[in-house]
Amino acid sequence: MDSKITVDAHSLIWFLDADLKYKLSDSALKAIRKAQEGSVVFIPIIAIMEIVYLIERGRINTSFDSFMSAIEINRNFQIIPLNTELLKIAISLQGLEIHDRLILATAIMTDSILVSKDMTIRSKGVNVIW
Repeated sequence: MDSKITVDAHSLIWFLDADLKYKLSDSALKAIRKAQEGSVVFIPIIAIMEIVYLIERGRINTSFDSFMSAIEINRNFQIIPLNTELLKIAISLQGLEIHDRLILATAIMTDSILVSKDMTIRSKGVNVIW
């Protein structure tokens, strides 16, 4: 298994919150741990915005600062910003919501495996772990 991965919002928040880790499949948890320890975990900026939305709505019991600190202390976590290359890939991905297109485009652009429970993304025939 390649240890270079991209995470979606749910995978990331479930991984970072010890009380929610149980929501990850064994495969997803192993993939994130392996990448965190020896490779890279790509985090799409849109996934962070989704988490901000969940924090603001009170659906996640953490603050933005605490959440970002948990990312920043992990040297193998890399936030991927929006850029023209990413947008061009996302535009080519039909049949997905905008945030899912950007998350999948991040995995494609970084040549990484996507960790996602989302059945719509998983049906696109890309390399997705769950």
